[in-house]
Amino acid sequence: MSYIDSADILPSFLKNHQFGGPGDIGSSSHRSLWLCGIEYGESENKNGTQDEIESYTVALQWRNWTYNRNAFKLIASIEGQKTEDALAYAEQQKIFESETAGYFQTNLFPVECRTLQTWSEDAKLRTGFPDKGAYADYIRSICFDNMHKQIQERKPRLFIGVGITYVNDFSQVVFGKQVELERHDFDVEGHKKTVFLRSGEIPFAVVSHLSSPSGLNSNEALGKAGKLIRGIMSND
Repeated sequence: MSYIDSADILPSFLKNHQFGGPGDIGSSSHRSLWLCGIEYGESENKNGTQDEIESYTVALQWRNWTYNRNAFKLIASIEGQKTEDALAYAEQQKIFESETAGYFQTNLFPVECRTLQTWSEDAKLRTGFPDKGAYADYIRSICFDNMHKQIQERKPRLFIGVGITYVNDFSQVVFGKQVELERHDFDVEGHKKTVFLRSGEIPFAVVSHLSSPSGLNSNEALGKAGKLIRGIMSND
């Protein structure tokens, strides 16, 4: 019997998995910008006060995580701001901190893992899956359809997927199928960067990772990617 066929034995957080995370998930009448990664990273002690941790403040995010710092810079560029002004803009807008400000941070897969290849003993115990492949197959086969319905109901004003090797997964959850995307390649100091785009009712972008050495890891790269994404939003 496969784990997909025996979903009744799985923990409820997997059986009922949908998009969740900090910030403002929005609605069709109050649309949010969604930033969607692949999975949550395992995080130990956070450098912040208890109040900052509980509130997920912009200051906490900026101090602790390269991913969030670069996310702020990318969003600032998308919104027509300078990447150098990203912290001030994020603090003004309370990005991912406020539940009403119109910015939502989420992930495709719900289990925290230190790397994309990691599947710890703790993960096995928490999920019931013997390996990460079986777990990912379950999420794709069972949960993606409900996640797609959630997106169609909420209608984000922009969906950004982070991680171009997962472009097909992002496409599946947003559109319910694989769709044709525009590929844009550009160079920053001799390094190629790639962005996938699609305009429409829910503008869609997939970018390179925000905290890897080969990803969008400079103000110039983040600024160029943001400008490309801003171009499709004017067409929705």
